[in-house]
Amino acid sequence: MLTAEQRDEFNRCGIVRMPGAIAKSAVEEMLATIWKNLRERYQIHREAPETWPEPGSRGVEQIGGDYRFMGTRHIPKSETFEQVGNAVVCRALDDLLGHGKWRRPERWGSLLVTFPESRGAWDVPSAAWHLDFPASRALSGMAGVRIFTCLAKLTAGGGGTVFVAGSHRLVQNLVREGESVPSAEARKRLIRAYPWVKALCSRDEKADRVRRFMSVGSKAEGVEMRVVEMTGDAGDVILAHPLMLHAPVANCSTMPRIVLSGTAFSAGVEPFKLYR
Repeated sequence: MLTAEQRDEFNRCGIVRMPGAIAKSAVEEMLATIWKNLRERYQIHREAPETWPEPGSRGVEQIGGDYRFMGTRHIPKSETFEQVGNAVVCRALDDLLGHGKWRRPERWGSLLVTFPESRGAWDVPSAAWHLDFPASRALSGMAGVRIFTCLAKLTAGGGGTVFVAGSHRLVQNLVREGESVPSAEARKRLIRAYPWVKALCSRDEKADRVRRFMSVGSKAEGVEMRVVEMTGDAGDVILAHPLMLHAPVANCSTMPRIVLSGTAFSAGVEPFKLYR
């Protein structure tokens, strides 16, 4: 279960990390499955970096392509990563969504695997900021919780997703009761309402983006906003509010990011109907 401090952090920031939530044996089992499929399908070997995609000198905004293995198409349908849904993680979801008020996912993870892709300096991105769910006031509670599981050490600059802490609270303030606002429109509303978000989503080559958006941050309507980078050790689980503004970022490290991404939906929520 989450501590009082962790629950407060989730409510304020929209994201909380649970260190060591997954046992080392379970982590290694899932990791071995991923590497086995990368080897068999793409001839990418865990212990042979020379078989990994070669990082380029392109800019950190130019992500994607041969460096990234996302979703579920790279692994068998039978692989559900059930190890993630252990008692520790389930009790934390009970704390956030209510005991008996959420559904166990059919798959506890899809791939977020990114090999080293840029030799450039890591920076806060200006593009691809979005929400995972359409925005609503969520008067009856969250529609679900996003679950990220680190299967290998994820260091700063290593391709971990970046989030705007506190943004979930501002998003809900910009949505009228009964509305369901698509991600793109919610982003536009944030940009119009908050100059700091507008600057975040704009490229200024002269700006020190790490300092402005991560070190300094901003405050609006009593909500503190700051860009936070997903980092963690193997076995850590990060829980995130689905209405947080977030973006992919380049892996400028020397090791692959290997993270699982899943969602626990609240009971009664039909995932496909969220996007109608």
